[in-house]
Amino acid sequence: MKLKQLLETFDFEDFFPEVCVMYPNAKRHKREFMRAFNMLYALEPQHSKKAIRYQLMTDPDSGNSFYGAPDSCFNASWEVLLGKEVTKDKNVDLDDTSLVANCLINIIFLGKHPQEYEDSYQKLIRA
Repeated sequence: MKLKQLLETFDFEDFFPEVCVMYPNAKRHKREFMRAFNMLYALEPQHSKKAIRYQLMTDPDSGNSFYGAPDSCFNASWEVLLGKEVTKDKNVDLDDTSLVANCLINIIFLGKHPQEYEDSYQKLIRA
């Protein structure tokens, strides 16, 4: 499923509690997260042959394993990210709510946001 399609299956309030679990400061910045979601919802995706692939990963510092996608998957403009396919390896046990929450966080912090989101982005990185 394309990232745009995945986002469109949710209302913001459906997955925001999961964002708060993954990113502890999210409750203080709900407005900025909601703004990003609304902007993503309104943007037209650009076709991309690349995918956002969730897999079992290992934290190099702690050695702990977790499910995630490489940061490099999110190194693109928001429009390109919306056109990417979201896939999971067979051993990845993440539901769509967790996927969309994780994608939103990564899009905001790793993706190349539109200029009109810059003020919200600055609030988030100063948190």
